[in-house]
Amino acid sequence: MPIALTFACSAIVAFVIAFGNPFLWVTAEQQIASNYAAGTDEDDYQFIEQVVGGEGDTANLVCLGEYKAISQDDDSDRASNIDLAARTLDETEIKPGETFSVNEALGDTSQDERYFETAVVDGTTLVKGRGGGVCQVSTALYIAALKANLEIVERYPHTIVSDYAPIGLDATLAYGQKDLRIKNNTEKSVFIRATALGQTVDVKLYGTAGVDGESIDATSKIIDRFDLPAADVYDDPGLLGLNPDDPVTFYVAESYRVLYRDGTMVSNDLLSTDTYQVSVQSGVLVGEGGVDPAK
Repeated sequence: MPIALTFACSAIVAFVIAFGNPFLWVTAEQQIASNYAAGTDEDDYQFIEQVVGGEGDTANLVCLGEYKAISQDDDSDRASNIDLAARTLDETEIKPGETFSVNEALGDTSQDERYFETAVVDGTTLVKGRGGGVCQVSTALYIAALKANLEIVERYPHTIVSDYAPIGLDATLAYGQKDLRIKNNTEKSVFIRATALGQTVDVKLYGTAGVDGESIDATSKIIDRFDLPAADVYDDPGLLGLNPDDPVTFYVAESYRVLYRDGTMVSNDLLSTDTYQVSVQSGVLVGEGGVDPAK
């Protein structure tokens, strides 16, 4: 028995010397994850490696803000537009102090033949136009930037409510007229991660971590509702099946950027006050409230 015990102990010691303590073993996935900030998605490992390259430490790059914009539309051409816009923005670097323009990045999508003709907003109605869906991408970027606490230099709302963001938190585009411009007010570069699948676009902004214990939410609320006769809103209400005196409903919404420190709200800054018509064409329901990192 003593001989057998001595042999067993010697084998264990040799095993530990050769392969390490099995209680301290980590899986390959755990080893890879240790190179990145806690909470980083596996899908983004390759993205981080690409944008950081050999220039920096991947462990210092974290997701500063994210928004996943989901539409209930089923137009395949619209989905193609969303995908093209997202791929155009993906991997963009916004350097410290730099202001990023979505219009400059995408160009005039209404004249770009790579984009399909789908429903676009014209005034307070929906018409066919090239590039429909790109505003869903700009909206996702806008909310992600709010959550990343970046400076919003320019942003405009739609005239009607959208189904992919709470009222007051959308960002429309009109080349040469309305843009979304975001300034990197941090001391390190910020990188855009934009991916699309069908009618969903997910935008994440990666950069150097801010203050520990701080988090930011974007939220909105409806502060007023009023009606106008259809004749005051549309040139020809009959084309929409409306009588001249039929009421058309409008909502006024306020949006805020809310800062939390260790779970306690410390500031609630007004971003904008916007008025929207509830379109009789779209049938989109009015939604208000906050957004969480997964939406």
